[in-house]
Amino acid sequence: MTDIKPLERRHVGPLYRLTLLPEQNQFVAPNGVTMAEAPFEPGSEVYGLWSGETAVGLVALIDFGHPDAILLDGDDPTGLYVWRLFVDQRFQGQGHGTTALNFSKARMKELARSALFITALDEPGSAIPLYEREGFVRTGRIVEGETELVWRG
Repeated sequence: MTDIKPLERRHVGPLYRLTLLPEQNQFVAPNGVTMAEAPFEPGSEVYGLWSGETAVGLVALIDFGHPDAILLDGDDPTGLYVWRLFVDQRFQGQGHGTTALNFSKARMKELARSALFITALDEPGSAIPLYEREGFVRTGRIVEGETELVWRG
């Protein structure tokens, strides 16, 4: 079971220490980068993924509807964006990523946003197959070199 908790100061150390498999480092920034950038990303929300008292991952969202959101050309201002999804190498394949995506879908509905977006490198080993299994579809758009997918519920 995965618990999802808003980021608190006491969570920083355990979340910072999480790691990916070496071949996955190209796909997502380390949690320390996400936690450092979040205060400067208007509309961002950062949550830790926990199994009991053990940190297992992180999910960060950006509300594109925030009045100060930094949007790129083509971004949907009525959407919510899964900015980062990180599951530690020791806890992958245990459903934590799926739980984080389901949480993100629920958060989209709470915020009354029209769509949930996510991007990923389209290379072997990426999380695109997981996203597609969870109902995300490719939009045909490439954002900063990554394939964009959307879930509209």
